[in-house]
Amino acid sequence: MNEQHEDHAVSIRAEQAVLGSLLLDNDALDRIGDLQADHFYRHDHRLIFEEIQRQVAAGRRVDPMTLYEAMSRKVDDCLPYLGKLRASAGSSANILRHAEIVSDKAAKRSLAALSVEMRELAASHQSAALCVDLMASKLEALAQKKTSNVPMQMSETLASYMSVLEARADGTIMPISTGHADLDAQLDGGLERGTLTVVAGRPAMGKTAFGLGIARNISQWGSALFLSMEMSQVQVNDRNVSAMGKIPLTWLRKPGSDAGPNGQDHAYWAALTHVVHKSLEMKLAIDDQTGLNMMEIRTKARQVKRKTGLDVVVVDQLSFITGGKSDKEYAVVGEYTRALVALAKELDVAVILLCQLNRECDKRPNKRPMMADLAMSGSIEQDAANVMFLYRDEVYNPDSPDRGICEVNSAKQRQGQPGVIALNYIGSQTRFEDLAYPWHPRRAEEKPARRGFGSN
Repeated sequence: MNEQHEDHAVSIRAEQAVLGSLLLDNDALDRIGDLQADHFYRHDHRLIFEEIQRQVAAGRRVDPMTLYEAMSRKVDDCLPYLGKLRASAGSSANILRHAEIVSDKAAKRSLAALSVEMRELAASHQSAALCVDLMASKLEALAQKKTSNVPMQMSETLASYMSVLEARADGTIMPISTGHADLDAQLDGGLERGTLTVVAGRPAMGKTAFGLGIARNISQWGSALFLSMEMSQVQVNDRNVSAMGKIPLTWLRKPGSDAGPNGQDHAYWAALTHVVHKSLEMKLAIDDQTGLNMMEIRTKARQVKRKTGLDVVVVDQLSFITGGKSDKEYAVVGEYTRALVALAKELDVAVILLCQLNRECDKRPNKRPMMADLAMSGSIEQDAANVMFLYRDEVYNPDSPDRGICEVNSAKQRQGQPGVIALNYIGSQTRFEDLAYPWHPRRAEEKPARRGFGSN
């Protein structure tokens, strides 16, 4: 092949410039970003780059002669070519730019290979849905481009940190309020941008109502996206209208059912009209596509961000996400949580992930959830900035003195102290509201509890 071949997917000159710069200045290896050996188009260039990495990692200085000793049998005309590479590099000053060109060309070659694979897959007997899912996961992997930061001394970082403190002091940078005063106080002001919050609970504890309620609250001053993989858009709107208009969910399922002489039918229709007008002032995007993979979640979030801005993404729920590459459940959960953290940072939003707890807490006398109840809790604990457990004692004990109370246990707070607060849960309207009186956690009764499940 012609050494100077250049096109949209290959730059031999850039590859030679990188290798020549490394031979001239071994320390430049620290300035090449995420460049890897398989980013090089020419096989001999890959071998040379790998050997430079090995020798530098071993603490040896690298030059054409030391490389020749290790590679004389692997690369034709090895010593003359290595000498030519070094001589052609006048300086290593632009090595990062040259490395970016090599990496970019490699990404384009990967895209071209994917297009061929896509055509072959389209001609196969696989279903269209499976083909799309496979391609989406591969595109997602290709899109995960790493960026390398240069480590900095603390003294160097404090200048920008002072700017952050000033912005916090004057209100330019603020946590995202959940709309619940006690919860915001527990979270030191609210949800932090760029972080993942996991909200977990057993069925009927109110996970969906809780996540949807926070999305509604935020959409009144900001913008929210609610990804409902479990419920249809109609069901989500049932809950929104019920909560916003304080209309019983049972009436919405059968409008006109309370139209008697003393009924509330007229009042409910008036409340519904108010909700419709109120919705025009809100930025709450709802998507009810089920079985989303991480590429699709990212795409939908970016679309909303471009159109209306975005402050929070609520994903309902973990068990409905698809597209994991591993055959081990704990590894798949880790893929999802890491991808959601990356999404939060990329779009500068807060991400809330709803997930269901396993049955272990049902077997204990005290059924309040613990970290160990999280399915594959290791990766969730590691990646989430906040982990909250919802618990309503009346689900297990219908005669509980805490009827109507939902305990929100902030069991993990990366930037604060864990604690428990309480919200009032109005089940008929599937909504949460702040308590009007002080509340303190009760001591759990250590006796078997009666069980029953209501609406979630």
